[in-house]
Amino acid sequence: MAFGYLNAFDILKAATLGLLAVLLFSLGSVTRPTSFGAYLSFSAIMALQGIEMLVPAFSEKTRNPAQRVLLLRLSILLQLLLASMLVAVTDGSGSIYELVYLLPIISAATKLPGRDVAIVVGGSVLAMIGFIVTGEQLNASIMSVKEFQDSVAAVVYFTMAGLLTYFFARSERNQRLQYQNLAATLADTNTTLRETQTQLTDRLAQVAMMEERIQRVSQMAALGELAGQLAHEVRNPLGIIRGAAEMLAARVSDPSTSRHITVLIEEADRLNKAVEGVLRLGTPLKMKFVRLDLVELLEGVAQISSASSVPDGSSVKLTVPSRPLWIRGDRDLLYQAFTNLARNAFQAMPVGGPITITVESTSDEDHVVTSIADAGTGLAEEDLRRLGEPFFSKRPGGIGLGFSLARRVVLEHGGSVTVGSILGQGTTVSIHLPTLKATRERQLPVESFTA
Repeated sequence: MAFGYLNAFDILKAATLGLLAVLLFSLGSVTRPTSFGAYLSFSAIMALQGIEMLVPAFSEKTRNPAQRVLLLRLSILLQLLLASMLVAVTDGSGSIYELVYLLPIISAATKLPGRDVAIVVGGSVLAMIGFIVTGEQLNASIMSVKEFQDSVAAVVYFTMAGLLTYFFARSERNQRLQYQNLAATLADTNTTLRETQTQLTDRLAQVAMMEERIQRVSQMAALGELAGQLAHEVRNPLGIIRGAAEMLAARVSDPSTSRHITVLIEEADRLNKAVEGVLRLGTPLKMKFVRLDLVELLEGVAQISSASSVPDGSSVKLTVPSRPLWIRGDRDLLYQAFTNLARNAFQAMPVGGPITITVESTSDEDHVVTSIADAGTGLAEEDLRRLGEPFFSKRPGGIGLGFSLARRVVLEHGGSVTVGSILGQGTTVSIHLPTLKATRERQLPVESFTA
């Protein structure tokens, strides 16, 4: 049974406080003047009872049960001392304010274990016995049998009140304990559900990635089929066209006609490169892993890129460590991938300029990071998201397969490619490749295989 935030025992304590307050302020003490200590003691007891009823730290809902029990014990001990002070200054064993001991007794019986209840009741009884003995020694001449009987009766009803309150409140206390256990179980279940939700979210993300990979594989399969058709339908006629154009160029002396034939041969070569790119992108890569020095490989890439850079005025700045950086990979495919990325960097600078190639190992020496940076036109954010799509290119005449093939080669080597670009300032491509040490720890095979 409860009334708002107060239960039946809180209402009983409030009624007892009200009765005692009326008696104290209307009757005072019978045998002596009411002292300031009596009012102070009673006011302090009222304050402590109010704190027990209203302050969250004393509530059953507190998150720190041990702290709650400690605060209750201190409050009840202080109330016992204040009750003894109030009785002592208002007639001793014959005081009409002996009922004040009921307040800490009920608090202990409703909120503390049985051992604490016994201690509080025992303390109250000992206090009353002390008042009886003291009153009998000091006031034997005026002490009546009725006063002694009243004191003994107070001891009896203190004991009975404590026991009855404890047993009546036991079911409510057990119910509160069940509610607390249920709340703790619900909290644990809620935590488990949140963890499950997080796991489901991660699984959904993995499923989305798998779907993306399946879609990419389907696209590659479609490209492979398209590549086979192109090889049969386009490449052979293209070779015939180019051969015929070369024969015409040898027989024609008119400069204007020769220029048109040259354009025809160049466009035939460009179309042939597009077909080759589709063939490479749509067919499995035959990879042969060997132990190779990435520094040496990049020096060769920088040398060939500087010799064939377009337009004029372009240059390559290579920054590499003095020691070898050993990796495991296919030399030819990696050489082609880095050459494609360097060529893209040159083509992003129409008026020429330098590209910077740097390579360094990570702090844990599990990966080497190669950066190829240019100072070209850069890419807008929406173009950066499309980078790597087959046939997407911002360069006039480009077919957009060089970067796609380079990224595929890096991925097949267990690495990754990241691109950062600022429109009008340039682009930086970072290639992460596992070191020889990391590939050995993963026990990657050395023999040839098809990826």
